[in-house]
Amino acid sequence: MVARVFDRILEEIHLGKLEPGERIVDHVLAQEFGVSRTPVREALQRLRELGVVEASASRYTRVAVVTPKETADALVVWTALYDALIDEAHSRISRESRELMVQDHEKFLEAVSRSDMQSVAIANLSFFARPMVAVENSLLIKALSSVVHRIQLGSLHLPDYIDFDELGRAQKMFLESLERNDPALANEAIQIIRYIRIPQES
Repeated sequence: MVARVFDRILEEIHLGKLEPGERIVDHVLAQEFGVSRTPVREALQRLRELGVVEASASRYTRVAVVTPKETADALVVWTALYDALIDEAHSRISRESRELMVQDHEKFLEAVSRSDMQSVAIANLSFFARPMVAVENSLLIKALSSVVHRIQLGSLHLPDYIDFDELGRAQKMFLESLERNDPALANEAIQIIRYIRIPQES
């Protein structure tokens, strides 16, 4: 039950149905989902641990407001962690995952052409999440999962600062690395993402 509520709230955040700064009221969500307040509160606690929900004691619970600087800082952490993922799991990424990544890449390019930032963020998240199924290091998976949601939430509101051509090029290079079985090329792709410009002012 908690997992279902968690997934629903997280989906609504990433789809923009719940926007940064928007207040979250547990009894309203409980009524909407047809559950008691207990699983909603537990799900919100997990979302706070991910950094996509924030709370002030006895004042409010709301969708986190992720500043451009926080997004940039999270991206630095993510790229370092993703290099570790490549080192561990690149050769184990399945053909099925590769085919799904190709589909994600196509969806990403199509969303960019429509300037649909939510779909861009979702397709990009899906693309880079696929290889995680090949990772055996549970701590690495947990660390990647916690930071990637902050990046996605922050990137929804930075369309003027993200070079989507470069991001698309990084995805294409990563796909080529899988075809060639060349983890060094995958690392190069992640370096492209590391240096995508995001403003540092908060």
